[in-house]
Amino acid sequence: MSIFAYLKAKKGFEWRVQTVIKNKKISILIILILISGCFFYNQITGVFPKCYANDYKATGYLEHEKEWAQRINYVESVINKQKEENGKNYLVDRKKEVKEEVELFKIDPEKELNQIVGNSPIREMVPMILKLDRRVAAFVVGIAKKESDWGRHAPSQGGRTCYNYWGYKGRGSRGSSMGYACFGSPEEAVEIVGKRIESLVAKNINEPRKFVVWKCGSSCVGHDSGSVQKWVSDVSLYFNKVMQIKNS
Repeated sequence: MSIFAYLKAKKGFEWRVQTVIKNKKISILIILILISGCFFYNQITGVFPKCYANDYKATGYLEHEKEWAQRINYVESVINKQKEENGKNYLVDRKKEVKEEVELFKIDPEKELNQIVGNSPIREMVPMILKLDRRVAAFVVGIAKKESDWGRHAPSQGGRTCYNYWGYKGRGSRGSSMGYACFGSPEEAVEIVGKRIESLVAKNINEPRKFVVWKCGSSCVGHDSGSVQKWVSDVSLYFNKVMQIKNS
């Protein structure tokens, strides 16, 4: 090969090498431009997964989901807190209202029983009567009304009342007067008479028509039937009134 041909071939080879290198640089540059463009587009839009290989959990799409989930959780926490605070305030306000209503319409058994007996002598026994069983208390009030008009017509001793408003026979701490027990105090009277009535109620003598034994004893034979019926009717009137008194 001539020197001229050798130099020509060498020059052609160098030109091809440079062309390949130049084309590779251009290709690499194009690839880098595409990757960068894809990356920045994804960061701006967040619509497509990232262009480079990565775990799906690291995509911008899931990052947006996480952000929205955090916002939703925050809003829900605020709403729940408001509900809780409003609920507490409501309960506090409602309890206050209920308490005021209860105080306004509170049932006071002592007040109601005082209204029933008025200013009669038995009034001072009301607190003691209310300690008795409801049915026993109802008989105590009903019988006292029939037998003595709640103490207005009761036996006395030495000018002092015997506190016997039920026609109870026997003896009290002060003996007897006019054939009836004479008690030393209102407390003694309610205790003794209450126990006697309680013992009869325990034997199923638990309503006025049965309780006529208080008037007649073991039998009403020989008693005027009209008088017996009147006794039952009068006792029933106030017996029922006391039974209807509601507890506070």
